Amino acid sequence: MVKPRKHNIVILGGNFAGVGVAHYILRHVFPALSPSTNYHITLVSPSDHTFYKVSTPRSISQADAKLFFSIRDAFEIYDSSLFAFVQGTATALDAIIKEVVVTDSKGETRKIRYDSLVIATGTATRSPLWSLQSDHSFTESSIDDIRRKLERAKSVIIAGGGPAGVETAGEISHYFTVPSCQLYSGGKRLLPRLKNARVADDAESKLKQLGVHVFHNTKVVSAHSAGNDKTLVTFDDGSTKEVDVFIDATGGTPNTGFLPREWLNQKGYVTTDMASLRVLSAPEQIYSIGDVASYSKQNLLDIIQAVPALGYTIWSDLRQKPGNDVGGKSLKPSHYSQIKADMQVVPIGPSGGVGVIFGYRIPNWLVWVLKSRTLLVHKAPELASGADYKNP
Repeated sequence: MVKPRKHNIVILGGNFAGVGVAHYILRHVFPALSPSTNYHITLVSPSDHTFYKVSTPRSISQADAKLFFSIRDAFEIYDSSLFAFVQGTATALDAIIKEVVVTDSKGETRKIRYDSLVIATGTATRSPLWSLQSDHSFTESSIDDIRRKLERAKSVIIAGGGPAGVETAGEISHYFTVPSCQLYSGGKRLLPRLKNARVADDAESKLKQLGVHVFHNTKVVSAHSAGNDKTLVTFDDGSTKEVDVFIDATGGTPNTGFLPREWLNQKGYVTTDMASLRVLSAPEQIYSIGDVASYSKQNLLDIIQAVPALGYTIWSDLRQKPGNDVGGKSLKPSHYSQIKADMQVVPIGPSGGVGVIFGYRIPNWLVWVLKSRTLLVHKAPELASGADYKNP
């Protein structure tokens, strides 16, 4: 007798959101379905390593800060019949026949059939310092290259006034001797996502104390090699500056070019129901999570707190399909509810920084305790291992 084909859950994206969802399903969703061996996960990512980008600013200054960990090694603990990893990038999707085209680094393609689909492809930044655009070795070497340049740099320009730009400016000014370090926010103030503007003022004050020159209302429009290891930076007012090191810490664009246009909002993010993480205007059993989803405010909390909700939604959808009896323990109902108040901790060097929790400013010492002393480098291996999702 021919065995029935397993229900294949394809997860596109292998970093914070994708890896977290895969661990959660394998640990909590499959055991609650009977029989669990009727299900399978295929995780697709352009990199075979996770990347803890939260700690990139510290890694720029400290060579021993390890941010990359093997996905294959992390998933060896599971039954191989339940999980497969495919290294490549989703480049096309056919929603009618439920098929994703994956292209590897050599340009070779393969087609993967899905029954359920999780879109966790994140965003692509202009600089490889903040996202996995191919194999992790490219991002790793880019960080190493910046670090080497900073050791002898006399001038640095950082574009972007969000947490990445502010933290990077603080780290560089603390760990390196750079006569001229300039930060261009590109807007009216630093940390523009925060409602509490006083926190932004505090951040700018701390940066100035470290010798960082902060500029507002001027955007970097391009940067290219000027020869002699220099970079020519062009601004939106037509002016230019030549510097030793340029770091682009501006935001990213969603990795959704392969998806049907009707699944996306006007900005290209996947239109997602916040409570269930189901994709609106898409067929059933299509989900999205993380920075690529429309609900996200582009922070880690919008992933960690949403993973259990997505796991519950997938479990609930699977158990309602004909022939899927629930076995083992039922999952506790979970629906994602986003924290509306400001939640952001921004180190400015290893001794403190600024922050706001549930809308309230926190003191410098608490920023040190929560983040700045290590910049969470110790959390990097936990991303790969799914440490945040041991319990349902």
